[in-house]
Amino acid sequence: MKDPLVALRTSLAEQLAALRGVAPDQLPPALLDISVRRVGAAYYVCPSSWEQLRHEEAGAGRPVPYWARPWPSGVGLAGALHDDPPAPGLRVLELGCGLALPSVVAARAGARVLATDGSTDAVAFAAHVLAINEVLGDVAHVDWAEHGDALVARGPFDLVLAADVLYTKANVDAALELFPRLVAPGGVLRIADPNRAGAARFLAELDAETEPGPDVSLHTVRFGGKPAGHT
Repeated sequence: MKDPLVALRTSLAEQLAALRGVAPDQLPPALLDISVRRVGAAYYVCPSSWEQLRHEEAGAGRPVPYWARPWPSGVGLAGALHDDPPAPGLRVLELGCGLALPSVVAARAGARVLATDGSTDAVAFAAHVLAINEVLGDVAHVDWAEHGDALVARGPFDLVLAADVLYTKANVDAALELFPRLVAPGGVLRIADPNRAGAARFLAELDAETEPGPDVSLHTVRFGGKPAGHT
C-alpha cells in the first residue's frame, strides 16, 4: 500500500510546480519535506522545517514563507470559530489564509468557504489542508491588499476572517478601504491580531468589539445589526 504521505507529497509537488511555472525538481527541497500535524480539532500539512525553508527561499531570492507555519493568531481564530461556529450555508471568506485552519473549522460547520492568499504555495497547501480534514471549500490565489476588487466581485460574504494581517500601515489603510466592501449587510468581520499597535486605528475606526488576550486578541465588527446565522 502506498504511503499516504508520499501520495500527499506527490500531489503537492505537481501543484506547486505548476503554480510556480517550474519543474518539480526545481522546487526547494524543504518545501516538499512535509509532515501532517494537529492543532485543536484540525489537521494541517506543512513543511517540516520552517527555518530550513526560509533559508532555501532566501537563497533563491524569494520572500520569507510566513504562510508555511501556524501562527498564534490563526490558531486563536480557528479556536474562536470552533466555540462559535458560523451557521451552515453562510458564505465565508478568509483573507491571507496561510494554512487555512480557520477555513477548515468554518467548513466543518457547513459554511461555504473561500480561502485566499497572495502566495501560490499557500494556496496549494491550503487546498490540501481542507482535503485532509475531509471538508469542502474553495481556494484562490488573491493578494487582498492589491487585488481587493476581485474579492468584492466574488462577494459579498456573510463572514470575513483574517488573522494577523494588520502589521503595516499600508495594510491598515488597504483594510479600512476594502474590508467593509466585502461584508454583506448583517454580516460580520472577525480578526485575530497579536496585539500590534498598528491595529488600533483600524479597530477604532470600525468600532470593533474586542476580546482581549495576552498574546492574541479577537476583534468582531458587525455590519448592519445582528450577524446572520449566529446565536
